[in-house]
Amino acid sequence: MGAGQKIGVVSPSFHPMIGGVELYVKGIGTELAKMGYDVHVYTPDSVFGRRIEEREEVVEGIHVHRLHVRLDLSYRLRVWSGLREALVRDRPDLVHVYSHDLYARPAAKAAAETGIPLFMTTYGPFETHSDYGWVQRRLFRAYDRLVTPSLFKGCASVLVRYPEISGWVRSYGVPESKVGLEPSGIPSSYLLPGDGTRFRDELGRSGELILYLGRVSPQKGVQYAVMAMEHVKKRFPRAGLVIAGPDYIGYSAHLLRLAERLGVRDAVAIVGAVKDEPREREVISACDVFAMPSSFEGFSQGVMKAMAQGKPVVVTEVGGLPFEVDYGRCGMVSPFGDPRGLADRIVQLLESGPAASQMGSRGRMRARQFTFDRLASSLSRAYESGALPRQLETAPSAAGGA
Repeated sequence: MGAGQKIGVVSPSFHPMIGGVELYVKGIGTELAKMGYDVHVYTPDSVFGRRIEEREEVVEGIHVHRLHVRLDLSYRLRVWSGLREALVRDRPDLVHVYSHDLYARPAAKAAAETGIPLFMTTYGPFETHSDYGWVQRRLFRAYDRLVTPSLFKGCASVLVRYPEISGWVRSYGVPESKVGLEPSGIPSSYLLPGDGTRFRDELGRSGELILYLGRVSPQKGVQYAVMAMEHVKKRFPRAGLVIAGPDYIGYSAHLLRLAERLGVRDAVAIVGAVKDEPREREVISACDVFAMPSSFEGFSQGVMKAMAQGKPVVVTEVGGLPFEVDYGRCGMVSPFGDPRGLADRIVQLLESGPAASQMGSRGRMRARQFTFDRLASSLSRAYESGALPRQLETAPSAAGGA
């Protein structure tokens, strides 16, 4: 496999939607297209109830095929038709599926029918992906027990976002030689310094600034960042929280009511999605501390962007976030759902001065190793050899691996 070969990428969402997988697939796809690969993305035409009318288009060298959604109950419970038929018809040289959701099954069937090598990137057991109720957790556990093993065993390689879940993949009988590490990343341009002065002036704030950047939803734990401000303001009365990101479900109204009830409404600003990259760098560079209070992240672009700007970060102890911050070297780790613990770590960073600055410097150095151009080069070598190494050449050695 080499440049000029066709890659069929199956993604649960894609540009112009905003999110982690959307940014990653677009970023990696663009870099692979620059290297000469013929990149095709197969994705649904509806996400969070928003239908995208453009069915076929080329985005930065990537051929995008949007397939009709017949049932759209949630991000995870969607039925989109024609995927197997499209892959069989187009005959890519390799199929790469992001996540082992329901749509992975028709993709796997197409690969098996045509003899196309199948790569599958997983973010870990579904029951750990969010703060689900017990019914949903049992359903996801059943899916991973009954469906996931056959999906993984049919792959040329199963790729994991962070080292700890490679053991879970191997527990389904996947040989160690077929398990690789594929972390996410960011555009290299986010390493360019941003100037947050204008954004701070727009906010009209002179105090300490805490930033959350990501999708605005309860699964992302943004409500705990709002709750944490009640404690942060006791030590830093002028501190403010900025929430930036798309809100597809109207959750912002709940957050503002929560802030009002806690008496911190004046400290919370919700600015919506930031779609312009230089502007996003400005927003990130304006903050003193970046917070990611999510219930689950395979790998957070928001966190890595903040690290690229040299910002100290606080993340929850879930998914790949500890790996992303190099297990405490580049950021502090807090339990999910604990606003007091989150606040304590934010305050510690705000008070620590040089120590926080040193943490930010280490984060910036680590971010250099997770840029799309470097990750695409590793992925290209993996496509050619049939599997990714268990340790990407671009990634530093991580303690507490699989």
